Amino acid sequence: MKKQGKSYKPKKVSAGYLERAALHYLGRFASSEENLRRVLERKVRRRNEENAPPTDEQVGWIDDVVKKCAGYGYVNDESYARQRAEGLLRKGKPTRQIMQDLRYKGVEQEVAETTVNNLVDEERDAKADELAAAAYVRRRRFGPYRRQGHDIEGRREKEIASMMRAGFSYGLTTRTLDSSQDELEALQP
Repeated sequence: MKKQGKSYKPKKVSAGYLERAALHYLGRFASSEENLRRVLERKVRRRNEENAPPTDEQVGWIDDVVKKCAGYGYVNDESYARQRAEGLLRKGKPTRQIMQDLRYKGVEQEVAETTVNNLVDEERDAKADELAAAAYVRRRRFGPYRRQGHDIEGRREKEIASMMRAGFSYGLTTRTLDSSQDELEALQP
């Protein structure tokens, strides 16, 4: 690769570089151990000639850095999963999408299942999907939050279709859209 008429050699990868890169990344973003491993592998690929995969030595460095970050408490899959799941629930994502997102981010299956199962607010005994549906309806101004004076029946069909595309079941969608504003606000934490 050339850079302004000069030949460009990728910089060398070292254990110190990977540690600094991990700390910089974790200073900006929360992460799971597996996600941090993927990020560091991408950084190594970019620095290797011709985007070669990491060597065995580089994989060892990556593993050491991830273990070190986990040992210091910079990376904790359980707290990361809980924070990410709560944030997605507040955005109105159904539990299926939350589970899928956690698995994509490298959280283990058991941790993801436990986290999603614990999303239920025990005081109000409401299911997580009901909370997500209420948040989605409020954010999109559907159902009781809809502006008055519009074609209500035509609008309702579009709202049902939108919620179903977002991953909510038909029964939950119609129940949520038929609820009053007070009922939905009582569900919110």
